[in-house]
Formats: sequence, C-alpha cells, structure tokens
Amino acid sequence: MLFVIGSISTPDPENKITSASENSFQASAAQSTSSPQPKTPGSQWNYLQMNDDMSKGFIHQASVLSTNTVNFDFPYSGSQHGTLVLRTHPRHGKDIIFKIERGQILCRAYDGCVVLIRFDDEESVKYSAATAADNSTETIFIQNYSKFVGKMLKAKKVRIAANIYKEGTPTFEFDISDFDQSKYKPKQ
Repeated sequence: MLFVIGSISTPDPENKITSASENSFQASAAQSTSSPQPKTPGSQWNYLQMNDDMSKGFIHQASVLSTNTVNFDFPYSGSQHGTLVLRTHPRHGKDIIFKIERGQILCRAYDGCVVLIRFDDEESVKYSAATAADNSTETIFIQNYSKFVGKMLKAKKVRIAANIYKEGTPTFEFDISDFDQSKYKPKQ
C-alpha cells in the first residue's frame, strides 16, 4: 500500500510555496491586528413600519434583543435571548411587548401578572402585564406605555424579570441607549 502525505500549497508571486496552514495563520494574524469596528450608536435597535390593511394606517415597531442569554431546562433548553418591542398600532394602540424564544411566561389570561423592571441603577418597579390575545406563553404585554417609554428615553439599560414556568424569575438586560424616535415613528 502506498500512502501519499502532503500539504495543500498555493503559488507565491515570488515562486515560493506556501502551505495551507501558513495561509490560515497569516489570515488570522491579519484579522487580529485589524482594529475592531466601532459600534454605531443605536444600531442594536431594529425599526419596522408596515401597512395595516384593515385600517389603512401604519404599524410602527422598534425592537431590541437582550444583551444576555438564559438557559432553561428541557424541553426549552438552549441559550436564548429576550426581545423588547415597542409598537404603535392603528387598531390596537401603543404596546410594550416582552417575548422569549422558548418557554412559558406565567401570566394568567383572567388577571394578568407582574414583572419587575429596573432602568439603569434605579430601584426595581413592578409593572402589570397581560397575556397575548393568541394565548402565546412566550409573549406578554407590559402595561403603562407612557411611563415605560418616558423612563426608557432617559436610560441606557433596562432589566426585565418575569416568572417563567419551572425557571424562576430570570432577568433579561437590554441596551436601550440611543433610541431614535424619528426612525420609530417617522413623520408621515
């Protein structure tokens, strides 16, 4: 039996032979020496505007993912983010929506629930919340839009803690700095 052992090589402009491992080392060295790109203020926010065909108005939405992740036990295991959504809807009004990817937020349809919210280094405050109309266990609607947004516009970070079935009350932290109201609800 004959085995051939060799390395992948690429021609060099100066007729030198460079192995694949040397190429990957050079590429990683070049990446590590380049300076990291600065984060654009407010780039963590995603803005969306769409038509509401039933009212001929516009739905305005801004969302941000949590900066931290949580891990739940089976069957919801795996790392997951929370999502914070501000929504202005022509038929449903103004909403603060908190969502998780997998799991069950404990919030009863008939009497709602309470979540703890903390802006920057202020004291935690209890906010009432309600379930989604479709009975989704991953979504709740936080009450008192005006109070929440008023505090949010002055803060850089918000933490939200909600009761999750068999997981206690994990805290999701959101970078809410540099929220752009003109992108959220542009003048029509």
